[in-house]
Amino acid sequence: MSMQTQTIAPGGKSPPVDRPAQVSMMQRIRSDSALMLGLLLCLVLLIAVCLGPFLDTQDPQEMTAHVLQSPSPMHWLGTDSVGRDVLARLLLGARSSLAVAIAATVAALIIGVTMGIAAAYLGGWVDWALMRIIDIVLSIPPLLLAIAVLAAIGPSTPTLLLVLVMTHLPQTVRVLRVSALQVGQRAFVDSAKISRVPAVRIMLRHVLPNVRGMVIVQASIMVAHMLLLETILSFLGLGVQPPSPSLGFMVSEGRQWMELAPWVVLSPGAVIIFSVAAFTIAGHGLDRMLSSQR
Repeated sequence: MSMQTQTIAPGGKSPPVDRPAQVSMMQRIRSDSALMLGLLLCLVLLIAVCLGPFLDTQDPQEMTAHVLQSPSPMHWLGTDSVGRDVLARLLLGARSSLAVAIAATVAALIIGVTMGIAAAYLGGWVDWALMRIIDIVLSIPPLLLAIAVLAAIGPSTPTLLLVLVMTHLPQTVRVLRVSALQVGQRAFVDSAKISRVPAVRIMLRHVLPNVRGMVIVQASIMVAHMLLLETILSFLGLGVQPPSPSLGFMVSEGRQWMELAPWVVLSPGAVIIFSVAAFTIAGHGLDRMLSSQR
């Protein structure tokens, strides 16, 4: 009975991730009904947001005499307090909120992956100092930190992106650091170190490819959290500023008409729930799928 061993050539690549031939990625996705549902909801949301201008030809900023009109063939979701089409504003507001959430997620992941892998690989005082800074930031409630920064600097889209990244970066760094520490204990990383492969190359070619699953999971769940926080801040008037609509601002703007015209609030509220649920279900489904492979 022979034992197979894997060898790493000096400066070589890390071993490929094992993929059982009988189980493909698509089969694993199809076997998880919750994951399929989450991915389908995300797809529907993205299609609606991207094709919004073609789905509704109404001008979202045009004010008409049809004030607080109930849903009709001309205005499918009715009009708001100044006669603007709710569906047109909903599609534009969802695009604005989702664009901010995705942009902030991409920025937080790029910075978080870099810092997490560097802290895990370099260790020592770099790891210690970075973790202490993260502990301090995590001790402050995210919403309180966001409100304080936006109130001090002033609400704007760049500031909103900065706040969203600040509030989600510490947890991202922690999660990626733990994953990178686990990868760093594997034999192929030790072989690369013995072969005197540069540290940057080890992190990019050996560690990063083996934590990409966690990065994908973090991305999906983080979009949901970013979207929810952006909605709360916009509701408070600290998010995307008028005249550009956003989901949270639409809820805030229409709450005084809740009894007279409930569609003004219920429509953006339903989209918020739908969006957050879609990315959350997809993220937890991806986490289950990738956890089963470990």
